[in-house]
Amino acid sequence: MNASRRIRIAKGSGTTVQQINKFMKTFEMTQKMMKEMKSPKKMKNMMRKMNINPDAIDMSDFDDLK
Repeated sequence: MNASRRIRIAKGSGTTVQQINKFMKTFEMTQKMMKEMKSPKKMKNMMRKMNINPDAIDMSDFDDLK
């Protein structure tokens, strides 16, 4: 998203461009994480990074999320 669009959004929403930038960064990180959660292998890797034992969780419970 280019700078002029961010300025327009900030003016229209009554916020600052910095707040829009922070929101967009958070949104993009969340979007990336949700995409990674679709793959069981990537989800296990993400759980390992959070110090959660993925082998202790039955991954078949997540099959209906696809």
